[in-house]
Amino acid sequence: MQGQVDISHQASGSEFERYQVYSRFEIVSLLREVADSHALVTVYFNQGAEFIVTNLLDVNPEFEELIFDLGADDNANRRLLRSERMTAVTFLDHIKLQFSAQHAELTEYEHLPAIRIRLPESLLRLQRRNFFRIRTPVARPILVAATHPLEPGRKLNFRVGDLSCGGVALVAGEGEAGLETGMALPDVRIELPEAGRLMVALEVRNVREHEEGVRRTLRRYGCQFLGLAPSLANSIQRYITRIQRERNPRA
Repeated sequence: MQGQVDISHQASGSEFERYQVYSRFEIVSLLREVADSHALVTVYFNQGAEFIVTNLLDVNPEFEELIFDLGADDNANRRLLRSERMTAVTFLDHIKLQFSAQHAELTEYEHLPAIRIRLPESLLRLQRRNFFRIRTPVARPILVAATHPLEPGRKLNFRVGDLSCGGVALVAGEGEAGLETGMALPDVRIELPEAGRLMVALEVRNVREHEEGVRRTLRRYGCQFLGLAPSLANSIQRYITRIQRERNPRA
């Protein structure tokens, strides 16, 4: 996929470094909570162009392994097993957990086929309160384009209502997009002023009506970034800082 961001990059060395967890005990504890809560895990591969949605079945630190269920698409599972790099993203009590792996292999769990990934040496742990969200200027709208996840030939267009390094609110005319909570958008193009085109992956976290002007009802899709690359997070943060300074020159 032309221009797609490799979301498998970890945030080491970036502004997110302070949110990296290196304690083996804490990593194992967090991942066991993910398994116990049956939280959905999205595993991205092929530079973020493809993904499967799965569950973490077991955490085995004695064998340095994590056991995941197979995804619903057999072909996607096979491509994942051939991939050299992947990123797993999940949410635990509104906390985003993300880690990378170099290789996955087929194994067996309770007499059924499963996927084995090596236990990560570090894990990114981000809470929503770590992000500052800003309303974007109406006079200079940020335009977004995506493809409907259930209709590959259907192109979607939005403008950004608000933005942070953790997520974005996409605004569209009522009925124009037809997205639902939980849908993943792996190939989203954001035209960020002065930063250029950003290619990102999003997950729809909430949907609500948005009143704008007289007799105009829009849809607002609150979305979470999935595996946002550090370079893109830096671009977004620079944009937010610039808008803040324009609105409050003394800040």
